Amino acid sequence: MDSPQGASGNAGIFGGTLASLRDKGVLPVVTTDGPAGIRMRSCTTLLPCGTALGATSDEELIEKLYEKVGEEMVAKGSDLLLGPGMNIHRDPLCGRNFEYFSEDPLLTGRAAAAFVRGVQRSGRGACPKHFACNNQERNRTRVDSRVSERALREIYLRCFEICVAESDPAAVMTSYNKINGVWNHYNYDLATTVLRGDWGYRGCVITDWWMRRSASPEFPGIEDNAYRVRAQVDVLMPGNMSRIKKEYESDGTLLATLGQEGGITRAEIERCAKNVLRCVLRLKYGASAKR
Repeated sequence: MDSPQGASGNAGIFGGTLASLRDKGVLPVVTTDGPAGIRMRSCTTLLPCGTALGATSDEELIEKLYEKVGEEMVAKGSDLLLGPGMNIHRDPLCGRNFEYFSEDPLLTGRAAAAFVRGVQRSGRGACPKHFACNNQERNRTRVDSRVSERALREIYLRCFEICVAESDPAAVMTSYNKINGVWNHYNYDLATTVLRGDWGYRGCVITDWWMRRSASPEFPGIEDNAYRVRAQVDVLMPGNMSRIKKEYESDGTLLATLGQEGGITRAEIERCAKNVLRCVLRLKYGASAKR
């Protein structure tokens, strides 16, 4: 967080985090908080919140507004805006409802897609969040959202599906919670089966900050970062799974089961690396999102 490789007040970087990677041309992707404008130490524009934008039901207006945000990102040195927030207004007491657009998945998905298209017209990226079902405040970082398949598909995932289909965001951020017993930052069905398999998404998937440790209930013998890589959640963002440590330390789980029966494979590691590199090429070199 607040990496010296990015503008002051950044939320963290990924991609070119090491000098050896930067020497190879893998530049750092600088992330900055949103979504009501960009949040940095320098002066930035404060914009209407997601609920206010959703109330307009005006996709063209939202797109034009966030096109200006993309221009401001260029000026301030931000590559990836951590927004739009697009969870469903399920609970009126959710403390981040102001970031989100609506209780309606169609309005939410279309508004979020307009937001993303506006930002990305500048060559910068947007990162819809929090994927998915993080719709309450109490116990926000630990709650297990128990959801039927129909409600999940028709309400809580539908808005993300629309956003992905209509705007092709550079990245997607997972959420703190579990869905039906599986943490979303390790959720293979969510990040690989649905997002990439069913919807054809080819961008980068990142975690929220300060994730929980966990063994895999689906894949016995793997845990933590190996579990995350198998799920195709490509980047562990800052916190090292702790609110105390600010520097990343390897947990050893990738190498611990590498090549063993049921363990992580080199192909899975390379797959995540490719997803990250594709994002770097897109945001730092202007490469096509479809490469």
